[in-house]
Amino acid sequence: MAITKAQAKATAKYKAKHPEAAKAYQARSYARRYIKQYADNEGLDELEKLIHIRREELNKQ
Repeated sequence: MAITKAQAKATAKYKAKHPEAAKAYQARSYARRYIKQYADNEGLDELEKLIHIRREELNKQ
């Protein structure tokens, strides 16, 4: 599916105006790709531990 010039311009404008949101979106996308395509059991175990630690940090706030 081709992206129109208007859509490309709108996307660039959004990324410029919301850099942190764009970074978070890309990081989430990379994480999903890693999990679906590359992770083995050891990698998934490590991610589960990191997720557990992060959830605890967020719950303390």
